[in-house]
Amino acid sequence: MNHKKIYRYTNIELFDLIKNGVNKNDVKKAELELETRNLTQKQLSEVETEYIKYKKFQNNRKTAPLTTREWIPLFFLPFFIPMQRWRKYDHFSTSEFERYEKYGYEEKAREARKVRWYGTLFWILIIINIVFIHNYLTR
Repeated sequence: MNHKKIYRYTNIELFDLIKNGVNKNDVKKAELELETRNLTQKQLSEVETEYIKYKKFQNNRKTAPLTTREWIPLFFLPFFIPMQRWRKYDHFSTSEFERYEKYGYEEKAREARKVRWYGTLFWILIIINIVFIHNYLTR
């Protein structure tokens, strides 16, 4: 269950919990809450239709690749983003990974790890090239 109270769930979230809930106690609470909302049969069918759209969107989100806007900072700034003093950990990239995992962006999380690794490799190669060029020019 989410960290919010059962009465704050939307009808779609309740329906999802009833259909896919693992904890029987939570499913029972969701069923009782949905019953107390006194929805008509037409409203229930609309909730079910919206639930199907919600699940389709959720499944599409899991397989969506990184956008260019997400890809560029992960590649060019894999470890150069300054850490604020009030935060325990950095980092744009760390927070992005957490967001991907929390909201089910499985493909994005996989791609982000790969892009960040490529970005780190990119900067290592840049530094090596600068050192070689500097050594060559100072001879």
